[in-house]
Amino acid sequence: MKQPIVLCVDDDATVLTSLETIFSKAMGSACVFEFAESGDEALEISSDLQKEGSELSVLISDFIMPGMRGDELLVRLHEKSPRTIKIMLTGQSDLQGVKRTINQANLYRFLEKPFNNADLVLTVRAAVQAYQQTREKAELAAEIAALKNNVEELKQLLSKYSGLPRNN
Repeated sequence: MKQPIVLCVDDDATVLTSLETIFSKAMGSACVFEFAESGDEALEISSDLQKEGSELSVLISDFIMPGMRGDELLVRLHEKSPRTIKIMLTGQSDLQGVKRTINQANLYRFLEKPFNNADLVLTVRAAVQAYQQTREKAELAAEIAALKNNVEELKQLLSKYSGLPRNN
């Protein structure tokens, strides 16, 4: 299985640098971390990953950003990649935006700034694990469906050939 990919989005470069430091110390090379300063850049990174055959595991986004707000980004990303786990990280937000994100983007967690580093790391670890479990469950369901299809084909063949005389 490929390394999980976590994308952090914030218009404040200081926050992104802080996140990079926190995650590199706490998680090492357990995940690939990408960083974007806008919603548009985040969507571009997600699109590039999909073209490469990869999927974004976790998206952490600020709420208030110039251009595309975090809630809009999370909803748009959810439409393209519903399995991606979404986390909102912000110092200010409006209740309607948070509700929209919960209802339309399946928000995993909302964390307020200033955030507790240990809580953030635990949240991201849990989010990566939730993503991996969801992905594995989908893969197993696809395998089961294929096996059921094979069983049905074998039943049809058995039914078709069961009445034929046997050569000993």
